[in-house]
Amino acid sequence: MSPSALPDPLAWTELLRVFGGLVAVIAVFVAALWLLKRVQPGMRAASGPMRVLATLHLAPREKLLLVQVGGQQLLLGSSAQGLTCLHVLATPVDLQPSAVAPGVAAALPASFPDWLRRAVEQRAKAKP
Repeated sequence: MSPSALPDPLAWTELLRVFGGLVAVIAVFVAALWLLKRVQPGMRAASGPMRVLATLHLAPREKLLLVQVGGQQLLLGSSAQGLTCLHVLATPVDLQPSAVAPGVAAALPASFPDWLRRAVEQRAKAKP
């Protein structure tokens, strides 16, 4: 085979062919991720009689879960070894903020961004 019979690697047709192959591979990868997200059962939102009401992370692989099953609430411990039912609550926990101490609730921000914004505002007011 003579060197003149080989295609020029910098020709537009060769560059388009390589680029088209790259786009096809990326499209297959995105489609596979989408399919895994749709099929994987752990990624679906909870529906039905069972819901996770609250989560408290204790360590990288340990957390407490407040789960409602029907009308009952359970406190579960999750660790590397598995799930453990720590307590079955006799009376359900009310997760709505109580109106008993409105001054305390107003003093505490709902989230970290709110707290940070308030701290920056207070620091700006304190500077002369």
